[in-house]
Amino acid sequence: ECVDNKCREILEHRTDTEDDEDCVTVFPISCLLWIVWGVVLGSSLGSPLLQDLIDAAYGYRWNYAERCIVDEGYFVGGFCRPKLDCSCVDIDQVDDLHIDDITAELYKEKYAYSNRPLVIRNATANWPASKVLNFDWLKTEYLRNPDAWESCSYYKAEEFKTLSGVFKMSPKINPNISSPPWYLGWSVCVDSVLLQLSQLVHHPKFLSSFHPTGNMWIIIGSPCFVTNLYLDHGLDLPTWHTQISGHTTWYLTPPPECAASCPGLMQVDMHPGDLIIVNTNYWMHSTRVLDNGLSVIITGQLD
Repeated sequence: ECVDNKCREILEHRTDTEDDEDCVTVFPISCLLWIVWGVVLGSSLGSPLLQDLIDAAYGYRWNYAERCIVDEGYFVGGFCRPKLDCSCVDIDQVDDLHIDDITAELYKEKYAYSNRPLVIRNATANWPASKVLNFDWLKTEYLRNPDAWESCSYYKAEEFKTLSGVFKMSPKINPNISSPPWYLGWSVCVDSVLLQLSQLVHHPKFLSSFHPTGNMWIIIGSPCFVTNLYLDHGLDLPTWHTQISGHTTWYLTPPPECAASCPGLMQVDMHPGDLIIVNTNYWMHSTRVLDNGLSVIITGQLD
C-alpha cells in the first residue's frame, strides 16, 4: 500500500508538471498584424524613403534645417536657395512684340518690374555687332591674350578643357563641319574686348532709362545642342539676350515650387536681331540651337 501511495504521488506530480509544460499563451492574429504595421510605419517615418516621397510630390528637395531648396544640379550660384513667390499664375506665354510696338512707358508699366518674359523682334538688327561679331572675330580677339581668359567665369563643354581651347578646336569640332553638338558661355572679363563690345552693342530706345550692370556674357553653340533646364540663382535683375547669329528656341518653365499654381512650359524661337528679356533668376530655362549655323548670343543685366 505504501508503495502504491508513493507511486500515486509520483504520477500526480508528473501529471501536474506535464500540464504546466503544455500551457501555451495565444495572441489574436490582429494583434500581430498591428505590431507588424507599427514596425513598418515607424521604420518608414524614420527613413529617407518617406522624405524622398515627399520631395517627389513637391518637385524639389527641402532643407528643413536651413529652410531652403537644395540644389540638385539645376540652378547656378549656390547650394541652397529660398523659395520664390509664385507670381506667374497669369503668365502662359512669352509676349512677342516688334520693336516698333514697344515704348519705354509700356515696358516700365508691364515688364520692367514683373516676371513677365518678353521678346522684341528686330530690336538689335541695326547693331554693328550683327555685321562684325562672329566666331572668327572672337577667335582673333581672344587669342591676342589667351591666358587672360582663364580667369573669366565660363560654362564649358566637355570638348574644351580651357576657354582658349574653344578657339583652337580641331577640325572635327569646327563650327562649320558636322560634329557632336556643343555649347558654352563666358563672362567678358578682358577690358580691351569689353570696350570693343560696348562699341558694337547699344540698348534700344525703350531701355534708355536703364543702365547695364556687370559684365556682358557671350554664349555660342553648335546646331542641335539642347541645354538642361536650369535657374540662374544669384542674379537679382532681369537679363537681356540678343541673338547675333544663328537661330535658337527658348524653353521656360516655372520654378518647381510653383509648378502646381502656374502654367507649364512656354517656348519661343529667336532669330538674328531678336532680343529676349527674362528673369533667369525666376524662370527655369533651356535653349536649343536650331540647325541654321553657329548660334552667337550676347547677354547682360539691366539696372
